[in-house]
Amino acid sequence: MPRNKKSYTSLTAVIEKLERMNLDAMAEQLKEMDKSGELTSKSPLEVLDQLISFQSVENQNNTTERYKKKAKLYSPLADLQDLLYIPSRHINAALVDQLATNQYIDNSRNVMITSATGCGKTFLACALGNNACEHQYTVRYFTMAELLEGFRIAEARGKYVKFLRQLANTYLIIIDDFLLTSVTDRDVEYLYRLVDSKPLRNHPRSFIICSQLMKDEMYTRLGVRSTSLADAIINRLVSKAYDLEIQGDSMREMDITAELERIRAAQTIK
Repeated sequence: MPRNKKSYTSLTAVIEKLERMNLDAMAEQLKEMDKSGELTSKSPLEVLDQLISFQSVENQNNTTERYKKKAKLYSPLADLQDLLYIPSRHINAALVDQLATNQYIDNSRNVMITSATGCGKTFLACALGNNACEHQYTVRYFTMAELLEGFRIAEARGKYVKFLRQLANTYLIIIDDFLLTSVTDRDVEYLYRLVDSKPLRNHPRSFIICSQLMKDEMYTRLGVRSTSLADAIINRLVSKAYDLEIQGDSMREMDITAELERIRAAQTIK
């Protein structure tokens, strides 16, 4: 018995509809399933499930790339898998593994990364930032100077509240070179407003702070301007924060690629 032409929709028409709806992954997968003969070997429900799965993965990948671009990480390719765990650096590998789960963000806990210049604070922070983006958390990276300049420009343009709101609604904020230079009274106020801000959507928010300074030194630099605000800022950043101290020589003097290859070769032998 012939099909009712009015109720029959061609495969081409379905693909075109999916493409018009920007469901390109589903459209491409449907073409592949047609070529491989899967459309006839699977039930309609199985076909639909497979198409949705492919589109879901594509959407997640697109979101990850968008988040990474918006994060503006100093080291956009930084990866936790490339972190050098050589003995002289004394990196707490168990803690890094724990941070890789992103539970610290879910629990609104911060991370304080300290070391001398060139020891890899920024790389580790950016690797954690990339990892967060890959798990669908929004991230923003700033040096301290960039952050304060962003506040000044926003205030001058009458967009201070908007800028602060955008940061408040970001899951993870990375501040590099924290208090590397002196700050003004207004700078300290900017910092306080930022760390005290609350996300409008009631989601968690965390900071990763990278600095050459220990906590007491941070307090001293802020306290020169305002002891009360210094107390409030440091308390909000370091209370229940995870501490990661990196030791050893500057990474800028090391052939990192060669060291990674040596470590991976040793792991393969084991």
